[in-house]
Amino acid sequence: MIRRLSLLLLLGVLASPLTAQLVPKDGDDVAADGAQPAAPCPVVSGPFRFCGNSPQFTLTPQGDNADVTAYYVTPEAIQAVAVIEPLGSQDGLTIASMQQSALQILSQSTGTSPGTIPILERGTLDVSATSRPNFVYSGVVDGTPIVYSNTIVLLDQSVAQFVTLDIGARAYTDRHRELHARFLSNIQVAE
Repeated sequence: MIRRLSLLLLLGVLASPLTAQLVPKDGDDVAADGAQPAAPCPVVSGPFRFCGNSPQFTLTPQGDNADVTAYYVTPEAIQAVAVIEPLGSQDGLTIASMQQSALQILSQSTGTSPGTIPILERGTLDVSATSRPNFVYSGVVDGTPIVYSNTIVLLDQSVAQFVTLDIGARAYTDRHRELHARFLSNIQVAE
């Protein structure tokens, strides 16, 4: 029942050097004290809200890939994306099938088989006070090494991948790990 989901087409974003093309916008969504958003957290899509503020995560146009729901740049130069689809466990999706599909899509871009994509780490991380599966993998796309930290939130009627990408990296660094945790701490899920 699993079909090729647009949410797994992250590589369309990664195949071009977007970082050099992006100019972060000045955010006006921060309260005067800089601690809280001035308004309720904006909806990213469906039950998912992003409560981060500029300049920590700057919402930026996603370039040529309309499959990416939200694209953020950070001062650390690690990119973050949210890819959200209106399909969920009621449609037959599972965490294992989502992870395998992510590896399949990456393998197509790297010219390798999914079984050769290095899995650097598996575990769980909190998203909106609930433990969610996370896996870290890497690949070389168009000659550029990339490390992905991908946390999947699977609900009955929707699925989200919250992915941070360290372009040019070959290992999952403490800096990447910390930024991914910060990215997830800004996500609110209404279940």
